[in-house]
Amino acid sequence: MTAGGFGGGGGLKFWGDASIEGRPRVLTVDITGNREGWEHDSAHRVHLSMPRRKISVAAELPLIGEVSEVARMINGAGDFNAMLLLCRPADSDAAVQIWSRLQEVNTNALLAICTWDTAEPLLAGAIGESTGSFGQLAVVQESPMSVRAAGLFFMKFFAELDMHSEATDSMTGKMVWFGHSKAREILRRRNYEGRVSLKA
Repeated sequence: MTAGGFGGGGGLKFWGDASIEGRPRVLTVDITGNREGWEHDSAHRVHLSMPRRKISVAAELPLIGEVSEVARMINGAGDFNAMLLLCRPADSDAAVQIWSRLQEVNTNALLAICTWDTAEPLLAGAIGESTGSFGQLAVVQESPMSVRAAGLFFMKFFAELDMHSEATDSMTGKMVWFGHSKAREILRRRNYEGRVSLKA
């Protein structure tokens, strides 16, 4: 495993030099299309859980739109340095479309992608290989997870990241690695399955 690359369940040993200024200020973006009727409600619950855990959010509610609009929404969102993207790619073609649109984003922000009960490894792989400024620090769901398990993972991840970034007022690869490790640990303790890749 090399510094700055993607690692999954067992393996990141090193982290790179990427750093993002500030404690996490999270923008939640929902591009699920609410195709089964529960996704928007779940996105709202995840988003509203963050302020209750003292995690700063960039907007009062999640931004909701189509995959084709995601770069425009993010680029126009204003003051944030971390993003939780909620999506459910049905297949590799859908994952390619999401990644294509994300490459149009022109901000330096931590990227967290939650796909709930769907997962497309191609998306995680593409982000892991990217050299652009957006997503140089990233956590990306790589296998299906229950709504509860995914919510628990990402809330724990952001809570740990917020706590460890307070002293330096910045987010580093080491802090992202540590938050990812703590979030994995809580899933194991509660017997939830799922794999979330890490780029730090």
